[in-house]
Parts: sequence; structure tokens; C-alpha cells
Amino acid sequence: MKEFITKASGKLSKLILKEYPELTFSAVSKALKNKDIKLNGVRTNKDIQVLENTKISVFIDFEKLNSKIARIYEDDNILVVFKPYGIEVVGNDNDLVNILAREGVKVKPCHRIDVNTEGLVILAKNDKSENIILDAFKNHKVKKCYTAWVIGHMSKNYQTLKAYLLKDDKLSHVKIFDKKVNGAKEIITSYTVKEDLNTTSILNVEIFTGRTHQIRAHLSHIGHAIVGDDKYGNREENKKFGLKFQALTSTEISLNLSNSPLSYLSGKIFKASPTWIKYLDKDR
Repeated sequence: MKEFITKASGKLSKLILKEYPELTFSAVSKALKNKDIKLNGVRTNKDIQVLENTKISVFIDFEKLNSKIARIYEDDNILVVFKPYGIEVVGNDNDLVNILAREGVKVKPCHRIDVNTEGLVILAKNDKSENIILDAFKNHKVKKCYTAWVIGHMSKNYQTLKAYLLKDDKLSHVKIFDKKVNGAKEIITSYTVKEDLNTTSILNVEIFTGRTHQIRAHLSHIGHAIVGDDKYGNREENKKFGLKFQALTSTEISLNLSNSPLSYLSGKIFKASPTWIKYLDKDR
């Protein structure tokens, strides 16, 4: 059972789903039907309008719920998860860290991927692990690989790209330049062609600098925007693939943590598959 005090008025089901995003509407509806929800201590089976400062008690076994976040690897020190598209790693009440906290595990993010990018994220369960992994990222001892579906065919099967990225925080957008400009930071992105389709390509991508929107903007800059990415690509072109999110997934992470308490993780390779694979048939 969990309880909370409403901070605003609203429909009961919507207030519960906002407070506990790991629940589904059907789970809330079932709880109402069984009178497993109380308003100020009184059971109800009606999805009614609720006032501010109302105590809502939800009698659902949260531990038995299917996690909204797929857990790839877990031990006493770290948790590796598959972050879905549309969820921030950290930044609001419904971010990855808060969702996991509501599922019973407190973690600290060691890195981020874009809200519109799905895939693997490493989180620490304690301060010592956080410091070790943050240091590993700082010293380039973490290898991150992505799988991307891009427009067009690449001129080379393998290439390491270097450019400069300038971030515009107000517009939440970045620009790529071939030469150094004031305020821009160097980016290094490499790709290997995994498969050529009719009008598109599947790439394995590795980044050696972790800048905002790096992969999306860098690939778009060379004429190969990611399918489904309206910000750096072509919205009309994306429509024919029917994808409502960008086809970019963090699919592989490995760590080099030798000479540390987490050295047992060295050599482990954490892998995941993109959720957009089924859409490829539209270009075969």
C-alpha cells in the first residue's frame, strides 16, 4: 500500500497515475472496482473528482507489478537498465531515477542519454560505485555503442568523423561545424555499416565524446539523419516509415574498471536490442 496527499484537484485515476507512473489505467480501474482505494480513510469505487490536500491510499501490491523499466544487470553496486524512449534519466518527478525509486531501488545516474533515445543506462547504488564509474567515464574507460537507422547509404562502410558542436540551450538544439568556431566543442563519432536497406542503412555507432545530441546532429550534418528524428531530419520523409520516435538505441556498454573494487565488472558487455526493428520491413 502507498499513500500521498494531492497537491491539486483532479480526477482520481489521473492523480494516481501521475503520482505512480509505473501503474497502468487498468490496474487503477481494477483497484477502484475492488474498493482498494481510500480517500481520507474512506473506501471508494468511483473515479470521482478529488480536491487538493486529499489523502489517497492505494492498496495495490507494487512489488508484484511488472517493472516499467527492464533491468539488464543488477548487483549490490550497480544497476544497468534499458531506458524507454520519452523518459529522462534525471530531471523531473517522472524521470528514470524516480521511477526506479518508486519501484524500490534508489540509484544515482552515472551518465545520461537523450530523453528521445532509448537504451542502456548505468546507475550506481552507492557513493563509492558512483565515484568509480564517473571516474571511468571521465578517463574514457567506458565504451558505449549505439545502433542507428539512418536515411540513405553511406559513402564508406567505416568512418571516424570529427567536427565541432555548438549548443543552443534556449532552443534545445545543436549545430555542427567542420571547423572550430567560438564556443564549439570537438566531437568524434565513428560508424560501421551493419546493413544496407533499399533507401536507408543500419549503423553501429561509437562516440568518443559525449555531447548533447551528438550522434543525431553529427549524422544529419553528413546527410544521413536518423529515421524518426524530426528535429535534425525531414519530417515528411520520416512519415513514410511510421516511426513516432527516433531510431537510435544505446545497445552496448562495457567497462574497464581494473584496480578498483568494481574490477569484477571489467570485461562484462551489457547488450540490448532496439525496439524499432519491426519497422525495418518498410524499407526492405
